[in-house]
Amino acid sequence: MRTAKGGAIGMLLALAAQAVFAQATLPTVHTGPWQYGVPPAGWTFSGLGGPDYLPDYDGINDGAAKLDGTGDFIEIAFNEPASQLSFWIRGLTFAGGIFTVEESTNGVAWTALQTYADPPTNAAFQVLTPSPAARFVRFIYTSRGTGNVGIDGITLLKEDFVQPVISGATYGGTNSISVLETVLGRTYVLEYTRGLDAVPALWTPVDSDAGTGGGLVLQDLSPTNAARFYRVRDATP
Repeated sequence: MRTAKGGAIGMLLALAAQAVFAQATLPTVHTGPWQYGVPPAGWTFSGLGGPDYLPDYDGINDGAAKLDGTGDFIEIAFNEPASQLSFWIRGLTFAGGIFTVEESTNGVAWTALQTYADPPTNAAFQVLTPSPAARFVRFIYTSRGTGNVGIDGITLLKEDFVQPVISGATYGGTNSISVLETVLGRTYVLEYTRGLDAVPALWTPVDSDAGTGGGLVLQDLSPTNAARFYRVRDATP
């Protein structure tokens, strides 16, 4: 009996160790499914309701997460500084509650990145900037009054990349790429490649500018009619 108990304890310790050390490598993305989906490495889903919301919010059509009770959460543990957390959020008949996006250095003490007492009734794209020391972020239904919260299209990027949004493009004209959130004093570079099949892909810089603490627009002034793939990189020395 002693051996059996020791074996059971050993298994529990092994599982606990796996839970503690499982971390996502950045960048990390999950778009769904949620309630019955398999979380990526380093992700934890707890208490998610079902079925997933359809249509979803990011246009991929694999469902949006339903958080419908106090304490429901989606958590990501990661192993390096993150530059940007983006996601879609929607409040569904939400009233009298609090929904929070939080960060933590150790997974125990949490600090709010954004608090929602009135989440948008139409799905809205949000961008937040975690602190360089953060190694955990989570979306948590802090206290429920009435209604639910839908979350979708969560992306957590590593420190040297940000998520660009193409705000305008014309063949043979100017392609304008906007970054929704930048850090004051850091340098951002717009780069393109004509193909993603090469390893590594060949990226060519076309514009750069300093972060403003808010949005930033970078431009490719002379694109050709050939396809181009863009990225924006934090190139701060």
